[in-house]
Amino acid sequence: MNARERVGHDAIIGNRDGLRVAGRRDFPGVARSARAARTWVVELLRGQVAAETLETAELLVSEVVTNAILHSDSAGSEGIIVIWVGLGRDLVHVEVIDEGSATNVPAIRDTDDDSLSGRGLSWVDRLALVWGTDHAEAGGTVWFRLPRDGSATF
Repeated sequence: MNARERVGHDAIIGNRDGLRVAGRRDFPGVARSARAARTWVVELLRGQVAAETLETAELLVSEVVTNAILHSDSAGSEGIIVIWVGLGRDLVHVEVIDEGSATNVPAIRDTDDDSLSGRGLSWVDRLALVWGTDHAEAGGTVWFRLPRDGSATF
């Protein structure tokens, strides 16, 4: 990622007023980054959120990072996926920022009982308080919010 693109990513994540930055980290767009990202988020949030929230964050980060690796221009060892975590009084805000795609836009897919993939954003939709996507010239973002106290969101 060049300096201009990095500034664009920073502009995307700079729009989260009222949240305390808990952490930000870049990961390469390779398969092992899904595990590394979820491990990093768990360690970052451990002791600051309820166990239920930690488990949900771990699952959702893994799913969203995997989607970025599979479906965005961040795929490959030269690609970058940025994880940004913010804390509010009652919530955790997580953003997964990738380099975007001219052919893929994050969306919930229809699946059936025999589907082997395609459920990641459905899980985000079901488990997060709120979630969404943002797109800018520098890339795309999938973000979600979870309750810090682990209260059920579904």
